[in-house]
Formats: sequence, structure tokens, C-alpha cells
Amino acid sequence: MAPAATQFRSFNFGAGNRTASQTSDTGFNPRVLLQILPVVFILLLNFLPSPQPIYSLSASYQYEHKFTTHKGVNYFVRSAKFEHEYPIHSPERQRVEEQVNRDYLSILGQNCRYELQRQQWGFVRETPHCDMMRRFDRADA
Repeated sequence: MAPAATQFRSFNFGAGNRTASQTSDTGFNPRVLLQILPVVFILLLNFLPSPQPIYSLSASYQYEHKFTTHKGVNYFVRSAKFEHEYPIHSPERQRVEEQVNRDYLSILGQNCRYELQRQQWGFVRETPHCDMMRRFDRADA
């Protein structure tokens, strides 16, 4: 049986089989604009301001006004007008404090899992974050 003769064709990226005189067009090319437009759009979106959270669980130069939830979790806000914008027993203030408590519990949970893993490996004996999480859950009941 005769071997099959396979003919390979060449493939060129870019301008293809154009000659040098054909590639020196100086006119407007809409394809280039369509290729650059998504990149420009993403860059513009990057410069838009993003909303900052109302509170932080740690003090910083932006979040310097300290408040405490009914469960004893400290949080910090940016504005001194926070008490005015979120009165003490208002539903908005309760929502903020519930979110603070959830975030705090989430951080305790992450740290507790880390401590339990280290305890299982024999690196530590105490698990203070797990103890804090248990006390926090008991305060909820």
C-alpha cells in the first residue's frame, strides 16, 4: 500500500498575503477601535469610586468613632453623625449591629477552625477563639 501524501498549507497571522504597499494604510480602522474599547471601558470602571462600608471591626484613621452592639462587640464608624443617621433603636441601626455581630462571629469561626486544626496537629492546647465563640453564642440565647 502506498503511503498517503499529506499536503500541509502554511498559515500566517496578521495581514495575510498582503504586500507591503497594501499594509501601509493610514485610514481609520474600526476594528482597532472595537478591540481597544473593552480595555478602555475596564480601565474607566476601575477609577469609579466604590462604596465604603459603614463600619469596621478595627479602628483606623478613617474609622475612629467607637460604638458597641448590645452583645458587646466593638465597631468603629467614619462619621461623627452616625448616631444622628442611625438612631439607637431604629431598624437601620439594628440592621447595622446585626451585620456587625455576624461579621464578628464569622471571624471568630475562622480563627476557631484554625485553632482546632493546630490543636489536632499538636501545636497548641488552648483555643481562645473557640471559647469566645461559645460565650458569644450563649449571650445570644
